[in-house]
Amino acid sequence: MKKHTTTKKPMSAVDVSVCTTIAVDLAKKVFQVAGEEAQGQLVYEQRIKSREAFQVFLQKLPTGVTVLMETGPGAQAWARMLQAQGNPVRILPAQRVAEHRSGAKNDRNDAHAILRAGRDCSIAAVPVKSIAALAMQACHRIRRGYVRRRTATGNQIRGLLLEQGIALAQGEAALSQGVPRVLEDASQPLPDLLRELIDEMLSEWKRLGERIAALTESLEECANADQAAKRLMTVRGIGPITATALLAKQTEPERFATARQFAAYFGIVPDQHSSGQKVRLGKMNKRGDAYVRSLMVVGAHAVLKQLRPDSEHPDDRRLQRWLQRLGRKGAAVRLANRNLRIAWVLLRSEQTYQRKPNACQEIEMSH
Repeated sequence: MKKHTTTKKPMSAVDVSVCTTIAVDLAKKVFQVAGEEAQGQLVYEQRIKSREAFQVFLQKLPTGVTVLMETGPGAQAWARMLQAQGNPVRILPAQRVAEHRSGAKNDRNDAHAILRAGRDCSIAAVPVKSIAALAMQACHRIRRGYVRRRTATGNQIRGLLLEQGIALAQGEAALSQGVPRVLEDASQPLPDLLRELIDEMLSEWKRLGERIAALTESLEECANADQAAKRLMTVRGIGPITATALLAKQTEPERFATARQFAAYFGIVPDQHSSGQKVRLGKMNKRGDAYVRSLMVVGAHAVLKQLRPDSEHPDDRRLQRWLQRLGRKGAAVRLANRNLRIAWVLLRSEQTYQRKPNACQEIEMSH
């Protein structure tokens, strides 16, 4: 008597409509798709090898299917397309997805990791941003790149001159005024080739400064034209650059139940190494957006630098107590945390910040 055997249907042949959630590992031309049904069982897998085929695949998805992706180039564009056709979409932070990966790193395991991360309720999805917000974010990224290149170029000029026994003072004036004097001084023992190279580097350093100034002016204009940015700039330590950076992230403050959670989203909270009844708090965990966090801390340092020791204002006296107890760096981090809490309150309402906030604002910021 012959034994009847059944062949299992390959996952790529399964109708994607049986899935409630699909995860996509994005790339330029190759897209790995994994799908699961309502009980969380993997029922669908496919590898799509062109952008055109992937777009057709997404357009044919039923509107009830949730699509998961991880952050990366192209995720925002695909997410906007899916939202426009009515599909729920979530973009998950890549570093949190990596925590759920099992086995070697490849496209298939990455797609499975995205599915598992999607079931993790503790992972907050990245907001799907508008085209205008992405343009403002691009402005910030380009400006940050210029700042890094300009700093590196200036440091290289100093290092090359120091190797010839010429030490320059700190600050931009030493480069913009001191280097030309050194190059024009025939008594300085600099080879002609090095003079030419440093002159070219100085010109590049100046051009980068002009580009940074132009982008800074554009961001200031955007901040002055936006009502939310104007409200944020009423906070000491938040200027047009920081205000527009916060708005470009489109963090959707209503997603956060408290101001404390909003500040924690940017990593300006102590790291924990606790066990049982022992609570150990360490340094700042730095798990959020590094760019916004650095802007907030730099702004806080600027406030502390201008703080008058004889001021009797309650806000200034609080900062003086922080300085005495925590030191300058600790006080700056604490002020950055407080400013983010204030920003959460202002983004959720139409209020402007007063240096002596009302009782309602204080209660919201303390939670």
